[in-house]
Amino acid sequence: MSQRPVLPSVTLRGSHVQYLEQLSDQDFWKYAQQLAQAPLVPTMQAEEYLECVFEIGRALIPLTALREILPAARYLAQLPASPHWMLGITAWRGESIAVIDLAAYLTQPSTYLSSHSVLLIAQLADITLGLAVTISDTPTSFTNRQDKPGNAIKTDDWHLPEHSVQSTHAGIPILQIPVIISDIVQQLRISHD
Repeated sequence: MSQRPVLPSVTLRGSHVQYLEQLSDQDFWKYAQQLAQAPLVPTMQAEEYLECVFEIGRALIPLTALREILPAARYLAQLPASPHWMLGITAWRGESIAVIDLAAYLTQPSTYLSSHSVLLIAQLADITLGLAVTISDTPTSFTNRQDKPGNAIKTDDWHLPEHSVQSTHAGIPILQIPVIISDIVQQLRISHD
């Protein structure tokens, strides 16, 4: 949340430029000093989200949780004993990263990437993952979340794991990417031990 000064009501009516032009030099500097000393009040900023389109539902991902959005990798190196939702590994900016089918991770049944899939690069501390998803054409932005998080978020026939949803907007779950990344890494460690 950013902050802005509380402006006197005179600046909120009519043309602010005309008001400033009518001030004497002394009144202008007095007014400027009042603005500089005015208390700061929080302002809401619109958050932007990508809407992911899955076969059995939709979900929103905060853009702030992503480093980059790329076309889906066509060739992935497969690893033995990997969970069904790990598609393989690929190179990103000189490092190897795991590519996760986000729909399969969230819902457990295997899914297949379409030709419209993209790779969302998400990073948490020193962990970088590629999340393979299909997204809608335009980012979504809003300032107020309409719904509250619940214990069992249900969207149509899609039951999402409780830990993966931070809240919902217009009935569409907003995913907690940092929590999802942590859980994915933990499950990968378990599967390779």
